[in-house]
Amino acid sequence: MFEQWECSVVETELRPGDLLVIYSDGVTEAMSDDGEFYGEPRLLDVIHAHCQRPVGELLDAIVSDAVRFSGKVQEDDLTLIVARCR
Repeated sequence: MFEQWECSVVETELRPGDLLVIYSDGVTEAMSDDGEFYGEPRLLDVIHAHCQRPVGELLDAIVSDAVRFSGKVQEDDLTLIVARCR
């Protein structure tokens, strides 16, 4: 997609019960009516508050919170993958 693109590549081993949350910038850059970004700290708060729930419920909680925070139609996509290792 990009002619030049650099990123860090890291490998890690997931263990049973580990939670993986992958998100696009549309989540953290959701903007409130006051011009404030949703941000990673808010995202982490929602993840911590709901991390013991099934992954579908955690995903719903993140989307609901980001949409409620933005208070308007999303300007960008909200792309999320939430998985728990078995």
